[in-house]
Amino acid sequence: MPRLPISNATATVLTLDGRDVVTFGGCNYLGLSFHPDVQAAMVRGLKQFGISTSASRQTTGNTTAHDQLEAALRQFLKAPDAIVVPDGYTANLATAQALALTHHSAVVDARCHRSIREAIAGSGMKLFEFEHRNAKDAAARLGSAGERASLWTDGVFAADGLVAPIPDLLIAARKAGATLIVDDCHGFCTLGDGGRGTLSHYGVPSPLPRDVVITTTLAKGLGCHGGVVCGTAELIQSIRSGSTAYVCTTPTSPAIVAAALEAISVLQREPARLDRLRANASRLLRGLKSLGIQTRESPTPIFAFTLGTRPQMEQVHNQLLDRGFLAPLIDYPDGPAPCYFRLSVTSEHSYEQIDGLISVATESLREMRPPISLQPELSSASG
Repeated sequence: MPRLPISNATATVLTLDGRDVVTFGGCNYLGLSFHPDVQAAMVRGLKQFGISTSASRQTTGNTTAHDQLEAALRQFLKAPDAIVVPDGYTANLATAQALALTHHSAVVDARCHRSIREAIAGSGMKLFEFEHRNAKDAAARLGSAGERASLWTDGVFAADGLVAPIPDLLIAARKAGATLIVDDCHGFCTLGDGGRGTLSHYGVPSPLPRDVVITTTLAKGLGCHGGVVCGTAELIQSIRSGSTAYVCTTPTSPAIVAAALEAISVLQREPARLDRLRANASRLLRGLKSLGIQTRESPTPIFAFTLGTRPQMEQVHNQLLDRGFLAPLIDYPDGPAPCYFRLSVTSEHSYEQIDGLISVATESLREMRPPISLQPELSSASG
């Protein structure tokens, strides 16, 4: 669907075409993009470093802010080493380029983020695919992939918020002598102890095991911009010395890096943000269920579902928008349906905003002619 440009924004309200609407879209899960301390840190970084380094970190574009952020990420995620790259997409590309020196093949979840698939294609590794969230099939595919394989999955799948079966995938990887790579863009800052992500959610022991790599973004739960790779010192050094996705790119703005450094600090000193996020996710899930919507249960703040036909969904979307609520209706690559609602909630939504969405949705569904069928086979996002 065509998207109206945003002319103003807060953590929960957007101005679209001159009208304020409560948004249940996007991925600013902890509202940190609007935190005053994070914004103040960005202003300080802007004054100290300017907008851009205008050069690769391997030439004249490295800053103390980038080094400090990497140290903070190593400590927070309990990883041997970490490196900051321009964005989450490049994090997968840089990882694949480094792993391709020692790994000949990659086994990927059938609905992994497109950046994983394209990173592997560009790295020269042979690609094998396993059934979505099926660790037994992943083990079988690893058997076909031969020695020196890598196993790739999203931690949390962006389209519908479902969580990968990390413990079972880790067992499969270790039996095959493979490296497990977890793209944790939507688990970082939402799941686990203190927001440390999907591995923490499952209780994978710290520090980060040598046979596991985490890639993630600073642009979702942390509310900033940039990408991260966490892994062994050898892997990170390989990225620094040979991955063109790192060596040949201008890094994330140092002002934003300074903001991300402060955002990590806020995350640790304001644990109530995670508590609010999880409480709000539970409240929205209960509200959707009260409407008869069969969205999959997940510990994440993402909710995906369909309602009847596409024209009916477009009608519901437009009615909600007219009444002050943005419930995004999207078509996203490798999503659970050709067209579906993808709602997200943040720590900054009030109960009144959540309940307001459910109330308006109740009225909208009641007014639909012909009525929308809410049978599970129609209202659940598949996959």
